[in-house]
Formats: sequence, C-alpha cells, structure tokens
Amino acid sequence: MMAAQPGSHRIFWPTHCAPPITVSPRHIHEQTNQGVDAFCAQVVTALDPQPLHQRRGHPLPVGAVSVGAPSPWANPRQPAEPATSWARAAVTCDYAAWIAARPDLLAAARSQLAGHDLACWCPPGPCHRDVLIDIANPPDNPLDTGTNLMGLALRRPWASLLLVPGHLGGKNVENKTYATDYRGPVAIFATSRVDDAGTRAAQRAGLDTDWHIAQAGWLGATVLIDVHSARGRCCAPWGYPARDTNAARYHWVFAHPARLALPNHGHGFSGLRPVSWSALVRRGALGFSDPRKELNP
Repeated sequence: MMAAQPGSHRIFWPTHCAPPITVSPRHIHEQTNQGVDAFCAQVVTALDPQPLHQRRGHPLPVGAVSVGAPSPWANPRQPAEPATSWARAAVTCDYAAWIAARPDLLAAARSQLAGHDLACWCPPGPCHRDVLIDIANPPDNPLDTGTNLMGLALRRPWASLLLVPGHLGGKNVENKTYATDYRGPVAIFATSRVDDAGTRAAQRAGLDTDWHIAQAGWLGATVLIDVHSARGRCCAPWGYPARDTNAARYHWVFAHPARLALPNHGHGFSGLRPVSWSALVRRGALGFSDPRKELNP
C-alpha cells in the first residue's frame, strides 16, 4: 500500500516507514528572538558556512544570505506546505540534479554565496540550502563531509537501476548485510565493477541493459526511507528473502530517484559515507581548472 504525503502530489512513500532520521555532518541552527543561534546539534567547525532556519520576524545573523522565497535562490521545486521531511528530502534531490545542469546558476552561487551562512524557511532537515552551501563552497575532494548528504557506492548496473522510477520497472530496494540509522538523501555512485546478477535483473525488468551497465560515476540522488530485516518476501521482487544461514540481510528502501542529465566521474569508495553535494557537479563548473583535480572513475 502506498500513501501520498502532504506537500507533494507526486511523491509517494510506503505507509510503514518511520519518520526520517537525518545524520547531519553540519548542524542546523535555530534562530532565537535575539537573532543569535541556538544550537540544535554539535558544531563541526564554526568556520564552515552553515544552514540556517529562517523565521519570520527574526533578523538573520550578520553575513547570512536568505535563499528562501522571495529570494532569486528560492527552490522552484519547493513542495506545498505543510510539507513532510520526506517531501523536503525528495525536492532537495530534485533540486541537486536540476542545478547540476545549470552552469549559469553554479557560477552565480560560487560568486554570490561562497563563505555565507544560507537561510531558508524550511525547518531543520533536508533543504536546497544544503545543496547551495556545498556548491558555493566545494571541497577539493567531494568525498569530504558535506551538508546533510550520504553517498552510496554500488556495482553496475544496480546503481543505475536504483534511479529508475518504480512504475517504470526500476529498483527501489538494495539488499545489504548491515543496517544503518541514517534516513534522508543519498547520492548514488556506480563503481567500475559489473555484477552479472544485476545484468540479468535488468533484462528481466525489460530495461536497456547495455545503457544501464554503461552508467558509471555519480548518477544522481534518491531518498533512503526505511531499513529493516528481510522478512520472507516482504519487498519482492527487488528485496531478497531472508538467508537460510546465520548471515543477516537487510532491505534498504529508497524512493523518489533524481537522475543527473549526465553521469559525473569521481573517485570510487566503499559502502555508505558522508559526501558533499558538489560530488554531483562537474568539476569544471565549480572552478576547478587544474587537470590534476579532475576526478576519474
């Protein structure tokens, strides 16, 4: 059974999912009546630009820039209010894939927003301000910790299949031997390895197998909404049943994939780790002109 969340008529989530748990590499500040930040998570470093929750009637801290409406940096994909955290995570992934193909906005973000805290009306949690912070202040290595994003490395063509909408035959469950408490946006990286089981699965689903195998590097982002132990065929066909051995099996459930217009190459890694939203953007568009800083798969 699927249920639509308020805030977007396009976004659907399984009804059994618990509220999102967001691992925040950088914390989000709440503004107080005095305009001074009240911390709601541990500070990583006071020198990093931070995402702020903008509240009506409360002035922004000195140097902060509003990226909420009516700012020209407002998210054109903002969900209708009241929006759930799931809906905000979904439109944040949409925004990241969209702006990655807009060199004009990428250049403007670098020149206008770099070094500034960014504020939006969204409450603490997923928001396009996270994307803009990482784009305006890209680390030399996009595998450095970014703003409220995790990266997941998968073999081909599994990575690409995870970014095909379910109603088109795409994959929405990743089978893992370990669990995670993280819930929220996840950037998907396709490694150099090709898995034969994934090839056969793409063929059974009637998808263009050769095309999906060819997709390597950073492919886009999606939302991790649930992780649970495999129970029979609870997530068939993509979720495998529980093992007969003592080895654990977990279903990682994803929703609302947002694919980049073109894959973005980068250094490989293993498993799940914090990354920067700038990983989804081509290095040249972020001002990295030194060929030695261009990342290869």
